Amino acid sequence: MINPGDLTSEQIILIQSDAHFLKNVSTEAVKSITAGGFRVIMITTNQPSMILLKMYSRANINTGLVFFIDAITNYALGKDEGDSEDVIFISNPGDLTEIGIALTKALKKFENEDVCIVLDSISTMLIYVSSARISKFIHYLTNKIRLSDIHGVLFAAKNGIDPGFMIQLTTFVDEIREE
Repeated sequence: MINPGDLTSEQIILIQSDAHFLKNVSTEAVKSITAGGFRVIMITTNQPSMILLKMYSRANINTGLVFFIDAITNYALGKDEGDSEDVIFISNPGDLTEIGIALTKALKKFENEDVCIVLDSISTMLIYVSSARISKFIHYLTNKIRLSDIHGVLFAAKNGIDPGFMIQLTTFVDEIREE
């Protein structure tokens, strides 16, 4: 699991887990990261932010340290939920440009804080976008993390990514863990 001391400057970790454990592994990681005083910017394509907030509250996570870029709620509801203080809603999980713009806004909002970007999950993104486009996005994301001098944790289902795409991902991250 992630210890806050694991998150050194410009450190990017890819965590792979069995699909049925991914939600719990992600929640435990966010708990550890926020317990270390980090602000989490959660890019979620997997679970709506409202559901994650409930899960995080039950897990005794300081939800005041979690900001969401929610790419699934508007798509699932078929309507535009207005952004709030803690959430930017994206029209659909396949709009990587919109996610990138939202990320830039969130980073500006928290520019004086120790931030960790969490992407949940690469495997889910593959439902909406080709692996080639996701690879370009992850390359952009990891470079943005490094250039912003912040931290990053990416999640993927173990065996949910084809080997060629996995090879590309390994070149973008500093460490791969299996949970």
